[in-house]
Amino acid sequence: TESDDIGKDNATKPELKKKKKKKTKTITVTKEKKRVHKRTLSVDTYHVGRIQPYNIDTLTESQEKLAGMAASDAERIRFEEVKNKFESYIYRIKNKLIDDEEAIGAVSTEEQRDALLKSSQVAEEWMYDEGYDADLVTFEEKYVELYEPAEKVFFRVAEVEARPKVIEALQLKLIKIIALLRKWETTMPQITADERADVLAKVDEVKNLIKEKEEAQAAADPTEDPVYKSDEIPLMTKEIQGILSKLSKRPKPKPEKTNETDVKTNETDVKTNETDVETEEFKFATNEDDAAENSAEDSTEEAKDKDEGDKEDNAIDTGDEETSDAADANDGNADEENEDERSEEERKAEDEL
Repeated sequence: TESDDIGKDNATKPELKKKKKKKTKTITVTKEKKRVHKRTLSVDTYHVGRIQPYNIDTLTESQEKLAGMAASDAERIRFEEVKNKFESYIYRIKNKLIDDEEAIGAVSTEEQRDALLKSSQVAEEWMYDEGYDADLVTFEEKYVELYEPAEKVFFRVAEVEARPKVIEALQLKLIKIIALLRKWETTMPQITADERADVLAKVDEVKNLIKEKEEAQAAADPTEDPVYKSDEIPLMTKEIQGILSKLSKRPKPKPEKTNETDVKTNETDVKTNETDVETEEFKFATNEDDAAENSAEDSTEEAKDKDEGDKEDNAIDTGDEETSDAADANDGNADEENEDERSEEERKAEDEL
């Protein structure tokens, strides 16, 4: 009994320990509110020393002086730029006449080339003599006099090289447009045949215009201004490109709902036809199985009839045993052949299934 009481006391001790809760302390902290005090300060300014601040008159005077100095600096920089450009163009004319002698000779006369060379020499002499004290406006006027006649000749040289390349690029573009229109016949059904025909008509107009310009340029004097410029050629297809961009953005027509229902009904009809074919094949296979079973039953009945006939023959004539044995052997062979035929028919039926 004492041991039982001790055991009970030991069992209750851990339960009491588990039931005890830890003591928690709550501390409340109150935050202090900060107060902002604002005061206006009065500041007195005063200057010490020999340097004193500008008054309004002195400030405006100094600003005007700075603006005048900046303007003079800009004018001096501009003058140096124009002077260097004038001098460099003189040497450009001389170098072009020597380096591109054949190309320049194809688009200019001898008089024009002599005039260019003479103008460059006169400009060089003026720059180192009278132009030493010339101002910005005078240099700009002299540059225009030197630049305009020379640039006409150089422009003709550049156009002789640029025109064939630009025309070739335009012809390739027209070929791509024609190929795109042929492709749209199948891929873009929303574009009508009349719209495609209109674009093709515009392509033919551009081709004819190019042909006319080339013929006019071939007939013109190469030493004069060209009939057309190379930068005009790419603009010939601008209208066509605008039409093509509009047509390419046209959405395809949405299919009608009635067509979808018709397609679904056609699919269901096809499925029903397939199931009918499968049922017919199954019926054909089962008919073959029945035929095989009927042939087997007929063969067994014939065998029974033959056995009964053989027994009667044996009862009548017991002396002819060899003939009866031969008949029995033939009957056995017939049974085996019937069984083989049945097995082959069953295999065919299973293969068809």
